[in-house]
Amino acid sequence: MARLLADGHRVVALARRPSPHLPPGARFQAGDLLQPDPWRDAGAGCDRLYHLAALITFDPRRRAELMRQNGDGTRLALDAARRWNVAAAVVVSSACTLGLARRPDETLDEEDTAPPALAAANPYLAGKLAAEQAARERAGAQRIVIVNPTTVFGPGDRSLNSGTLVARVTRSPVVPVPPGGSNVVDVDDVVDGILAAAERGVAGRRYALGGENLRFSEIVRTIAEVTGRRPLRVRLPRWTRAPLAAAAAAAMRVAGGRFLTPQIVGDMFAFKYYSSARAARELGWRPRFRFRESVARAWDFYRQEGILT
Repeated sequence: MARLLADGHRVVALARRPSPHLPPGARFQAGDLLQPDPWRDAGAGCDRLYHLAALITFDPRRRAELMRQNGDGTRLALDAARRWNVAAAVVVSSACTLGLARRPDETLDEEDTAPPALAAANPYLAGKLAAEQAARERAGAQRIVIVNPTTVFGPGDRSLNSGTLVARVTRSPVVPVPPGGSNVVDVDDVVDGILAAAERGVAGRRYALGGENLRFSEIVRTIAEVTGRRPLRVRLPRWTRAPLAAAAAAAMRVAGGRFLTPQIVGDMFAFKYYSSARAARELGWRPRFRFRESVARAWDFYRQEGILT
């Protein structure tokens, strides 16, 4: 929103409740995606819809809620955009819908889709696939574009999404390092990609927005170096995948958990490696920040806000 306001645009922010972090100049509109009547006219006169609302949890006990919020909520938001005569809508999905690679030399792109077995084990992924399906179904009557950011680092992460790993590295004397890897990207690069998709994206298409493909050992080492921490990094052998997933299942049954599930543990032994060649070719988009810069920007933010010290 801050970027749009800085560029001179009028912004209407639809959210369940007001936030103290809403940028000055944005007009707040209270509303629940699943109850559209109170906000059905909120976007009248707008020419772009940026749909970023999503429930983020990997808890399989909340699958029905995820499908409602992320699947049905997207359908209702896009139907509203059509009523408002919005010229272009961007649905912000996730690179997880492209699937997982089992080898570090395998890179996935927008032509790949996570297999049904993976979606069955990961309710967040299932909800995002439902959101993408809603977008594709409506892309013939509206110009709707899908973007798929990878793991996002940088300032503004108040709920510690990717910051969970930064917190672990900075607070724990021992950090387990799984053998897999992930693509990482800066939050401001993702913003650039979302805006480029609204202007130049092809209706119904997905665009992966990713930076560097890095092993978790490289990610953890970089975070430690940037933050000045020196935890003991313990590499996990591949045979530990099954017992760790079982331990995560037991912990989830006892205490619940937003991120710690058997599927998420298993994913850390795979490679979330993606190509953003389509975004470069069709949107003219390329990431500006290296991962080390993104971590430094995130670390400065966490300390300034008192989130991590």
